[in-house]
Amino acid sequence: MAPTADIETALLTRLGHGDESALATLYDRLSPLALGLAIRVAGNHDLAEDAVQEAFLRVWRRADRYDPQRGAARAWFLRLVRNVVIDLMRTRGAVGRAEVRSAPDPSDDVPPDRPDDAVVRNERAARVRAGLEALPPEQRRAIEIAYFEGLSHSEIAAREGTPLGTVKTRIRDGVLRLRALFSGEAMHA
Repeated sequence: MAPTADIETALLTRLGHGDESALATLYDRLSPLALGLAIRVAGNHDLAEDAVQEAFLRVWRRADRYDPQRGAARAWFLRLVRNVVIDLMRTRGAVGRAEVRSAPDPSDDVPPDRPDDAVVRNERAARVRAGLEALPPEQRRAIEIAYFEGLSHSEIAAREGTPLGTVKTRIRDGVLRLRALFSGEAMHA
């Protein structure tokens, strides 16, 4: 039996040559994982479903651009899903802001974001980025793959060629370091 990465690479190659059945098979294999990632990134099930559908449409149109030498098919596809989610969030956010500006709803009880809220969010994002950069590279990579690509511990182990226990330890130790870093900041804030 062929490894998962080989099967998915072959499916993308077939898809790049116009094989519609390859798209159906790829969809069956990756759509649950893609939807899970999209929901985590978007925080909205409807937007996540739209993003997954758009990602598969893009794969149908662009599968010939996939280069197996640059990375695994699954990682390539999940990066595409993540990028589509972010694009949709930006687009819908811009449309939503334009609608709010053009037709304010006086019954809306939710106060608008205050400038200091945006500053706090930006500072928190900067601290998270700095915290990730402070981690040893193997811990940072494992956490980034798990969070941004939505891979499970066993999928990370298979992709990276690292024992499962090592992946789990790297993620656990990295999260503990981040937690310690941020709890220390909370005490000094």
